[in-house]
Amino acid sequence: MAKLIKLTHFMGMIMFLGGILPSVVMNAVVGHQTDVLLIHHQRIFVSAISWALTIPGMWILVLSGVLAAIQGRFHPKQHRWLAVKMTLGMLIFLNGTFILAPLVGQVTQFAADGVVLGNLPTEYLSAKRTEDLMGLANFVMILVAFVLAILKPGAAKRQNA
Repeated sequence: MAKLIKLTHFMGMIMFLGGILPSVVMNAVVGHQTDVLLIHHQRIFVSAISWALTIPGMWILVLSGVLAAIQGRFHPKQHRWLAVKMTLGMLIFLNGTFILAPLVGQVTQFAADGVVLGNLPTEYLSAKRTEDLMGLANFVMILVAFVLAILKPGAAKRQNA
């Protein structure tokens, strides 16, 4: 059972990161373009990637991570790094589910409205900045969680004691 949970956890991680990185690249490629149709097409792809990979991968990653922690040799009460990692995981999950996911749809809708209007509505840039900022916050938390998972600070001392 533990191997199945670990496999599921890695699959969730692959889906999650596999959805984030193409979105980052697409944002960088489109950058500060003013072509409304190009921006709309980019937003369609970002939305599709988010709903097909990033969000389901995040859910799988968090759920399998909780199961792995329950069954694993490390316990959050004994290992501060795991408690911090799990807290970061929940913050990433909450930000991704309740802030970023709605923003992705909203920014994409503003881009679609821009195609009809002939230029982007003023709300687009504000919503896009918020999406970028919340995405950056999630990315930083993801990096910290990965470092904690890899280094497991203090874990070797506790096991040798």
